[in-house]
Amino acid sequence: MEVIPVAEAAQRLSISDVAVYSAMKAGRLERVPGSDPARVTLASVQRMTADRRAEAMQRRSDLCTLARQADSLLHAPPGSTYLPPAGSREALRALSADTFAIFGRDVLEAAASRDQIRKASGCPTCFADLSARVHQTRPPRDEAAYKILLGQPCPADRQRWRAEAEANRNAMARLRTAENLRRAEAERTAAQAEFQAARRGAEAAASRVRSAAQRVAAVDPAVARQAAVQARRRGGFTASGDLKCGCSSAVYCQGHAALFGTYDRSQANR
Repeated sequence: MEVIPVAEAAQRLSISDVAVYSAMKAGRLERVPGSDPARVTLASVQRMTADRRAEAMQRRSDLCTLARQADSLLHAPPGSTYLPPAGSREALRALSADTFAIFGRDVLEAAASRDQIRKASGCPTCFADLSARVHQTRPPRDEAAYKILLGQPCPADRQRWRAEAEANRNAMARLRTAENLRRAEAERTAAQAEFQAARRGAEAAASRVRSAAQRVAAVDPAVARQAAVQARRRGGFTASGDLKCGCSSAVYCQGHAALFGTYDRSQANR
């Protein structure tokens, strides 16, 4: 079980340390028992991150509109009433919790410093991606909303996204292949089980037939001789003098036995 400190959990969740403690009290984050200072499990942080984003997406379905609103707050004209200076970290305080839950703190910090990054000949999208990977938050995507916040991506971003898309396609193809193999193996196992069950049933039925034949043969030896002839024919053996109907030199087939009233050919001849 991997655990992280409160400060790192707050960075990943794009919330304050106080909000992390509140989430622990509410049961949304799992605190490690006996930890001092407090630590939380990474799995609970990842689960809460996904839950917060899903809840925010339900309230803010139009991400482009949300991105434009955030951009207008982060880059407000000088002298705007009640707003911090454009492009400053203080401007992030004007953004809603849903904006942080959807885009993540690293993307929004890069968006706030967009102009300064460009003046330093940097790429805001690359800066946001590197920062997000370091802090394990959501990196920028090849989507219109991120381009509103960060501007047009550089060729390195496009190449990285193409590589990620190709890796995702390959991963999905491997998953489909593994699922098809698993399904084929399950079908093969089921077919083998069905065959074995049918085979056991056939063997049990054959055993009952043999037992019944033995009981009949005990009271009528002619039946036993006729069964022997039929068994030889089923096994591919034909005794000298045997006919296609099933008669042998000593025993009539069932049809002729009904005609002559006996299976014994020598008795019929007498």
